[in-house]
Amino acid sequence: MSLTAALGVRSYRELMAGSEARRVVSWGLLARMPMGMSSLALVLLVRGEGGSYAAAGVVTGTYAVASGAGAVIGGRLVDRRRPAGLLVCYGIAYGLALAGLLALAHAGAPVAWLSCGALVAGLLAPPVGPTIRMMWPTMLPRPELRTTAFALEATIQEVIFVAGPLVVAVLAATISSSAGIVAAAIACLAGTLGFTWTPVVRARRPDRSHDRSGHHLLEAVVPWGVRRVLLLGLAYGVAFGAAEVSMPAFAEGHGGRSLGGIALAAFSAGSLIGGILAGAASSSGGLNRRLQAISAAFVLVLVLPLLAGSMPQMVVVMLIAGLPIAPSVAIAYNLIERAAVAGTQAEVFGWLSTAVTSGIAVGTAAGGSLIAHTGVHAALVLGICGAALGCAISFTRD
Repeated sequence: MSLTAALGVRSYRELMAGSEARRVVSWGLLARMPMGMSSLALVLLVRGEGGSYAAAGVVTGTYAVASGAGAVIGGRLVDRRRPAGLLVCYGIAYGLALAGLLALAHAGAPVAWLSCGALVAGLLAPPVGPTIRMMWPTMLPRPELRTTAFALEATIQEVIFVAGPLVVAVLAATISSSAGIVAAAIACLAGTLGFTWTPVVRARRPDRSHDRSGHHLLEAVVPWGVRRVLLLGLAYGVAFGAAEVSMPAFAEGHGGRSLGGIALAAFSAGSLIGGILAGAASSSGGLNRRLQAISAAFVLVLVLPLLAGSMPQMVVVMLIAGLPIAPSVAIAYNLIERAAVAGTQAEVFGWLSTAVTSGIAVGTAAGGSLIAHTGVHAALVLGICGAALGCAISFTRD
């Protein structure tokens, strides 16, 4: 093991030394599993019911936009109310919404109705991620571990995006194209309930800074440092969305569309590896320079999928292409948390989720259309363009 990796493991070990942190992380991971499952599960559901990739892109994009908007609303509520009861209500409502969406699909509902179902489900996705990121400072044994904490968050997301597509792919291959949606609902409800039963979540109280006068609706996004990271997240989201819709389409011509989950899992596995290494950083200094270098590397590695001619080749190049993602996300978490107005921490993380998922919506919808009318390579080029825009944003002033 390299010295960097060893330091990263040591930092993670110190961060997770307390049983409270371990419980929060493990339950939070389960609650957020639908983040990694939903896109592929929706694509396979629509295709399994006879819909086109363009239709699947619209439904998946609608879900992504709605979940992004819901993250802002949920983050704002978490900043202002006790999160435990709030998250329980979200978890139950989300499960019911996915059940309704599944019923619509099996009834042969048109794309417009499926999109409405996806809209409701996305809005009701529990804001577990913003809640955890808001709470990390109170759980840290040392303030210097903040960089490691945010790297851990980025790494956990990649665990979700590795496991999620694999679970969906296995369920689709062994049970049905609908099984991924059912599994997402069960994981979310169980994880959210477990998360809210942890003492640190139950003890969380609203931030009293919201009682002051002069607070306004968009206060959280006033600082340029916050908006800069949001624009970066939007651009990266386009790249992610293009990849998500491209992989099942590529796989359909190379052995079966469910194999797309393996390529997407490799994409996230590369990001996971990058996130583990990012946890070795013990200082938050030089964040902008690191972000510029990593975002430039992301543009370059996204060219590699254009060269793949088989599923094994695509899996390998997607693993490499994912390496810069989690380090970029960890830096973005640091930058947006530093720039946030006091008392809006959960909300700004919700806004970041909105930015990324909005970009994913653009990437999946536009990528699906490009696949239907031009081909998979056109959608992959769209992803490269999104990463290039993100790189350009990283060179703007903080």
